[in-house]
Amino acid sequence: MKKKMISILLCVSMCAALMAGCGSSDNDAEESKETEQETEESSDKLDLGLDIDSVTVATSPGYEPFEYQEDGELKGYDVDIWNEFSERTGIEVKWEFADFSGLLGLISSGKADAVSAQMAPNEEREKSYCFSDPVNYYGSTLVVAEDNEEITSVEDLSGKTVGVGSGNTMQQAVEEMYPDGDVKFETYTSATLEAMFDDVVYGRIDAVLAQDIQTYMAIKANPDLKIKVLEPFSYDVATIVFNKDNTELRDAMNEFIEILREDGTLKELSEKWVGVDITEEKE
Repeated sequence: MKKKMISILLCVSMCAALMAGCGSSDNDAEESKETEQETEESSDKLDLGLDIDSVTVATSPGYEPFEYQEDGELKGYDVDIWNEFSERTGIEVKWEFADFSGLLGLISSGKADAVSAQMAPNEEREKSYCFSDPVNYYGSTLVVAEDNEEITSVEDLSGKTVGVGSGNTMQQAVEEMYPDGDVKFETYTSATLEAMFDDVVYGRIDAVLAQDIQTYMAIKANPDLKIKVLEPFSYDVATIVFNKDNTELRDAMNEFIEILREDGTLKELSEKWVGVDITEEKE
């Protein structure tokens, strides 16, 4: 009887051990499978040589169709470039918002790694910041009231008051055309165009300096705007801005922009948000 009981106990013990072993093997196999899957997913990501988990990008979300908010969601052409970056590299993109005039300060203070807001390089900015290759091109133009026949080009601004967003490089270009200070500028701290367009319609200012693309989009959204867009007086580039010593991120983004250009994604995003290809240089 004792021998029988001992045999039973031995069998039970062996079964328990076998079951424990099987459970452990199953767990190990599952963990190994998950690790392999994570490694495989990681290996599928685009390697731009960046050893970072996230990047913080500053923008001013009032520039439809480039960066704007709709129902609390950030959208636009520039935003989708970074969405592609995050999806392809696995690097998380975080956003910081500010008025256009305060965006570069976020880089200087370390609160952002880059600025993506249709910003063009100029001599003053290049002292402290570096710039990516162009992500698109745009025309610098004048917007006047619909019934204004006096201003037909940038050559008709002597004695006029012109509205411009704070930090807009177009102002510098016009100042160089009028070195005697014949043009008065009304500076708007907000990046949005609505206030300037209202003021030009009601005669509080004579003209507005703006991007041609943004103005056409504003007119499309509000056909009742009593304004007209003059022919661009120059063409500029829109870039992504980085701290001057952050050439590693700048170079990685240049490589990424070239990838988007070569595989047609940059053109697709342009046509999606603007309706035309704005990624080709204009003369």
